[in-house]
Formats: sequence, structure tokens, C-alpha cells
Amino acid sequence: MNRRTFLATACVGTAALSGCLSVLPSGRPDTPLPAVPDETWPQHGANSANTFVSDVSAPPRGNLAWESATFTRWDPVITDGIVYTTNFDPSNEGSAIALDAQDGSEQWRTLLEGDGDHGRALVDERFLVAYDEELVALDRRNGDVLWRQPLEESETGGRPTYAPELLAVDERPGVVVVPSRDGLEAFRAENGEPHWETSGVTQQRVTPAIHDGTVYAVGAVDGTDSVAAFDVDDGTTRWTKALEQASTSADPVATERGVFVVDGNSLGVHDPETGERTKEIGLAEIDGTESTTVAVDGETAFVANAEGLLAVDLAAETTRVLHDDDVYAQGSVSGATR
Repeated sequence: MNRRTFLATACVGTAALSGCLSVLPSGRPDTPLPAVPDETWPQHGANSANTFVSDVSAPPRGNLAWESATFTRWDPVITDGIVYTTNFDPSNEGSAIALDAQDGSEQWRTLLEGDGDHGRALVDERFLVAYDEELVALDRRNGDVLWRQPLEESETGGRPTYAPELLAVDERPGVVVVPSRDGLEAFRAENGEPHWETSGVTQQRVTPAIHDGTVYAVGAVDGTDSVAAFDVDDGTTRWTKALEQASTSADPVATERGVFVVDGNSLGVHDPETGERTKEIGLAEIDGTESTTVAVDGETAFVANAEGLLAVDLAAETTRVLHDDDVYAQGSVSGATR
């Protein structure tokens, strides 16, 4: 399910905004929200665990509250009644922008001259943007640049090909993790200083999940598709587990129930402590090798791709088709309606 499309109608998972970043013609004047949204969506996947789940409830049908002329094709992040976004595109100046979530008014704009894929996340009082081989922290209050950190060359020589759009942040220790072709590199959110790096997993194409002091990444380990676990404090390897055919689109999801990884045409659940696969649930109704995303809410996992949307009962290990037609699965969202 396309997160942008979903949010434009219900806004579940992003502070339940009735009006989202869009240029949809309303044909009627804006009607600002009666109260400031108080829920958060601080990074890709809703949180560091990539659950794509929000605790906020929303009405079954939303009404347009406001529209913004601020161009963006990038998913925003939201907290404390402020929407943080970017307009990185060849036709724009490449700025970081803050908008009031209640009425859409622009609060500040900082020129970064960024272009192309990039990551966005909130941690403490900082809006982090990773782009063009650079990591930047902006003051959430006014957009001032607090620090800049280049993504340095590897010790083996040559600059790694970083994937800034796969940025992940663990708020507890204030650690920012940026994947690269050569592994993972972690920085301190407070000042941007390098914290640790590891070459334990390479060729990553999906955003790592961070949960309970552990970073879970999917990529290549010694040339084999694998899921690997690293200590978020020092980067030491905790375990690695080979996969048959790792998804190149489904981010791993980490919860108390385990680490969820789409592997071929099945949803695997791995023990967070050992990496052992405790469940393997077939996705026969859809092709798991297609562009796929996963959202996990309690006892249910939702798996979506261009062939449909499945609800997976994790206790019974059964699946139920919720939608059997085209679902553009760039990102699923799970939330509640009232």
C-alpha cells in the first residue's frame, strides 16, 4: 500500500492529519484542524523497529484541513504538531522545511541544496537529513544547522556508496545508523561524531530495524543473503542467519515477537537473541519476491505488494486476503479508525 496515497485519505500513522502534504484540488477553502495533532511519526517505518504502526486513531473518512504549496515527493516525519519535510528535486532548491500540522503554515526553511534520495528522521531536538554523502542535523525550532558530518572514505580506500535513504535512528542512545555498500556506519546524534562502523553485512537495499539495543540489517554476509544483528552501542556482531532469497524491498521489522523478514515467498520470524527462525509463514496468495512491505501490529502482520494485501495471524500462522488487486506497496501503514 502506498503510504503517500494512504495518508492522503486517512493519515493514519502520521499524527492523523486531516490534511497532508498534497496538491490535491479541494475546490473549497482550507479548514484548519481544531486541535494540534499530538502523535508522532519520527522516521521511516514510524519508529526504529520499522513496525509502520501508529497508536493514533482517525475517523474512517477524513476531511481536507489544509494544502501546502511546498513541493515534496518524499515522506515527511512528524512530531509535536510540526511536519518536517524536504523538497529535494532538480526543479527545487533542495531545502528542509517545517510546517505547522494544524494549518500548514511554513515555520522555517533551510537551504541544503540537496538532490535525490535521502533519509529523514527526528531525534531529540534535531531534524536529521542524510544526503549526498553528508549527514546534517538541524535545530527543530528554527532550522539552524547544528552540525554537518561527511560520510568519510573507507579505510580500504575509495568512497563507499552510501544509501542515505536507509537512515535509521535509535532515540534511546541517540545513535544514527547509515548503511553503505561496505557495511553500517553509526554516528552520535548529539554532535555527529562517528560512533562505530562494521563490514559485517554489505549490499543493503532495505532500512535496518533497531529494537531493544540491537540493529537488524538485511544484506550479504560473505556473499550470502542474510539477516544480521549488531549491538547498537558498539557495532559488534551478535548473530547472522542465512536467507534463501532476501527481499530487496521489504524492510525488516523487529518487535517483541521476533524479527520479521520476507524471504522468497514466505514471511520468516527470527528469534531476536539467536537469529533462529521460529516461524515460516507462506505467502502463497501473493508473490513475496515482488516489491513488498510489511507492517506488524500486535498479533497481526500485514504484507502488501502489487498483487494484493494479506493479514497474517502470527499465532495461528494463517493468512487472509484483505485485497486481491493491485496494491502499490511502497510502504504499508497500520492504525486504528474510530
